[in-house]
Formats: sequence, structure tokens, C-alpha cells
Amino acid sequence: MVSQRQVSLKERRPRFRRPGPNRHGERVNIVSTGERSSTGERYRASTVAAFEAAVLVRCTGVCGGGGRARALGGTRVRTAFAHAPSNLQPGVLAEFNRSVAADRLVELLEAAGHSASVHRYTAGTRHRYEIFRVLTGTDTGPFLDRAWQQGYVDLCGAPELPRSARQVRHARQLAESAWRGVLLVSGPSRSGSPGLRVPDLETATVLIRAGRMLSMPVRMSTRPGGQLLLVMPQAAAA
Repeated sequence: MVSQRQVSLKERRPRFRRPGPNRHGERVNIVSTGERSSTGERYRASTVAAFEAAVLVRCTGVCGGGGRARALGGTRVRTAFAHAPSNLQPGVLAEFNRSVAADRLVELLEAAGHSASVHRYTAGTRHRYEIFRVLTGTDTGPFLDRAWQQGYVDLCGAPELPRSARQVRHARQLAESAWRGVLLVSGPSRSGSPGLRVPDLETATVLIRAGRMLSMPVRMSTRPGGQLLLVMPQAAAA
């Protein structure tokens, strides 16, 4: 039997409100789901832009040099990238003889969070031609090195776990950006020639892997001065 004193103590027991979801000690989502998704998409877009810029700078001399490249309207590149000779002035990332490649590189760097600008000047003696020089900060070179390494792993690495749909989509975007970069640097080639020259085996490996992702058969053969990639028709590749 409950005594009158026990009943009075129960009645006097203070009642506390249950804390809401925004009180201290409760988990609160400061960033909404839509904002988190948007932030992730922006980050992936910046990594794709950085990788395309790395490919664009890395693919040096794929059209050959001198007057032949200029006569064909191709892009002759000099670069301060890690694997190239450091014979450019400090702050000069690359030189092109077509403005479209230089403008694209500046656009990609700005999308990746690095400012850059294009400076144009005329070179040559008897045969005059224009050079478009891309200037940027000294930290851009190491940044592009890291972007290249990460893109290489994402495209050519063997994942331990199956990739999610988002990861597969991101890898395909990297594949498309790799081929955009090399085709922009290569410029028009000789009539009927399907070959593209790339500077080293790593670049060729990335483009072959990217071609497989895009259902574009690519074959490679070693040539003096680099690797020659041949884009094969579907019937010939079968």
C-alpha cells in the first residue's frame, strides 16, 4: 500500500521537457542534403578540370615542332611541367601557338581554383608566328602533378571494392577530359592519319584506358620521341 508521503513526493517530482533535435547533445545537420550533394559535385567537377589541365600541359610536342606544326595549324607546346625541361621563365606554365589551347588551359585552371592569364607575343625571324604563353602561380605545377596522379589512379588503378555508380560516372568524366586535352593539344594531323603522339608511356596508358571506357578502340606502338596512339575503327578492332 502506497503511503500518503510517497504520493506527495511523486506529485512534486519535477517534469523536464525532452530536448528537441536542435538542442545541445543532439545530432544536428548543419548542411542540408542538397547542399552537401552540390558541394560534392563541385569538388568532382574541379578535379576533372584539374586532370584535363594536367593532360593538356603534359602532352607536349605531339604534333612535332617547328614550321611543320605551325603550317598544319597544330599546337606546339613548351611546358614547365614536372617531366619536361625547366627552360621557361618562373611563372610560365606552358606556351602554345594557338590561342584556343591557351584559353582552354586558363579556363580549366580557374575552374580548379588557380588563377592564370594568357600573354601573346610574336617570335621568329623570317617566318613570324605568334606564341601564347600561360602565366600562373608557382604552386600550379605541383598541383597539376597531384591532379595527374589522382586521375591516373582513378582511371588505371584496380579498386579493392566494386565502384559505385557515382564513381563510375566520375571515371567516365575523367576519360572524356583526357581525350579532350590530348585532341586539343594535338591539333589537326596529316590527312588520313589516325595517329596521335604522346610523350610517355603513362600518358598513353591513361588514354588507352580512357578509350576503353568510351568504347573507342585504341592501339599503341612505340616510336622515336614518344608513343603513337592509333584510334581504330570498330570493324578493324573486332
